[in-house]
Amino acid sequence: MEFEFDERKSQTNKRKHGLDFIEARVLWDDPELLEIPLESEDEQRLLVIGLIDSKHWTAIITYRQTCVRIISVRRSRDDERELYES
Repeated sequence: MEFEFDERKSQTNKRKHGLDFIEARVLWDDPELLEIPLESEDEQRLLVIGLIDSKHWTAIITYRQTCVRIISVRRSRDDERELYES
Protein backbone atom coordinates (compact mmCIF):
# COMPACT_ATOMS: atom_id res chain seq x y z
CA MET A 1 0.00 0.00 0.00
CA GLU A 2 1.29 3.45 -0.88
CA PHE A 3 0.99 6.45 1.40
CA GLU A 4 1.31 10.17 0.83
CA PHE A 5 1.19 13.13 3.18
CA ASP A 6 2.39 16.64 3.77
CA GLU A 7 5.81 16.42 5.46
CA ARG A 8 5.36 19.63 7.47
CA LYS A 9 1.97 18.45 8.70
CA SER A 10 3.55 15.12 9.66
CA GLN A 11 6.17 16.90 11.77
CA THR A 12 3.50 19.09 13.38
CA ASN A 13 1.45 15.98 14.13
CA LYS A 14 4.50 14.38 15.82
CA ARG A 15 4.92 17.40 18.11
CA LYS A 16 1.22 17.64 18.89
CA HIS A 17 0.21 13.97 19.16
CA GLY A 18 3.49 12.02 19.50
CA LEU A 19 3.23 10.18 16.17
CA ASP A 20 4.27 11.23 12.69
CA PHE A 21 2.65 9.94 9.51
CA ILE A 22 5.52 7.57 8.70
CA GLU A 23 5.04 5.86 12.07
CA ALA A 24 1.26 5.88 11.57
CA ARG A 25 1.49 3.63 8.52
CA VAL A 26 1.62 0.60 10.82
CA LEU A 27 -2.07 1.18 11.56
CA TRP A 28 -2.74 -0.69 8.31
CA ASP A 29 -0.99 -3.77 9.74
CA ASP A 30 -3.91 -4.15 12.16
CA PRO A 31 -6.22 -6.88 10.79
CA GLU A 32 -9.12 -5.36 12.76
CA LEU A 33 -8.64 -1.86 11.29
CA LEU A 34 -11.94 0.02 11.23
CA GLU A 35 -12.79 2.59 8.52
CA ILE A 36 -15.77 4.91 8.97
CA PRO A 37 -16.84 7.33 6.20
CA LEU A 38 -17.04 10.98 7.26
CA GLU A 39 -19.17 13.71 5.77
CA SER A 40 -17.06 16.14 3.79
CA GLU A 41 -17.93 18.84 1.31
CA ASP A 42 -15.03 18.20 -1.05
CA GLU A 43 -13.32 14.78 -1.05
CA GLN A 44 -14.42 11.64 0.79
CA ARG A 45 -12.64 11.32 4.11
CA LEU A 46 -12.52 8.37 6.42
CA LEU A 47 -11.93 7.95 10.13
CA VAL A 48 -9.58 5.00 10.62
CA ILE A 49 -9.23 3.35 14.04
CA GLY A 50 -6.59 0.75 14.80
CA LEU A 51 -3.94 -0.41 17.21
CA ILE A 52 -0.28 0.56 17.35
CA ASP A 53 1.65 -1.16 20.16
CA SER A 54 -1.66 -2.14 21.80
CA LYS A 55 -2.82 1.50 21.93
CA HIS A 56 -5.80 2.84 19.98
CA TRP A 57 -5.00 5.47 17.36
CA THR A 58 -7.34 7.35 15.02
CA ALA A 59 -6.38 8.71 11.62
CA ILE A 60 -8.24 10.90 9.17
CA ILE A 61 -7.45 9.86 5.62
CA THR A 62 -8.61 10.05 2.04
CA TYR A 63 -7.91 7.72 -0.85
CA ARG A 64 -6.26 9.24 -3.90
CA GLN A 65 -6.21 6.71 -6.71
CA THR A 66 -3.98 3.94 -5.31
CA CYS A 67 -2.58 5.96 -2.38
CA VAL A 68 -3.72 6.56 1.17
CA ARG A 69 -3.33 10.25 1.99
CA ILE A 70 -2.90 10.71 5.73
CA ILE A 71 -4.38 13.98 6.96
CA SER A 72 -4.01 13.58 10.74
CA VAL A 73 -3.39 10.98 13.43
CA ARG A 74 -4.09 11.12 17.17
CA ARG A 75 -4.88 8.86 20.11
CA SER A 76 -8.42 7.55 19.88
CA ARG A 77 -11.20 9.08 21.96
CA ASP A 78 -13.27 6.92 24.30
CA ASP A 79 -16.17 6.61 21.84
CA GLU A 80 -13.77 5.62 19.04
CA ARG A 81 -12.17 2.93 21.23
CA GLU A 82 -15.66 1.60 22.01
CA LEU A 83 -16.49 1.45 18.29
CA TYR A 84 -13.27 -0.43 17.58
CA GLU A 85 -13.89 -2.90 20.40
CA SER A 86 -17.56 -3.56 19.51
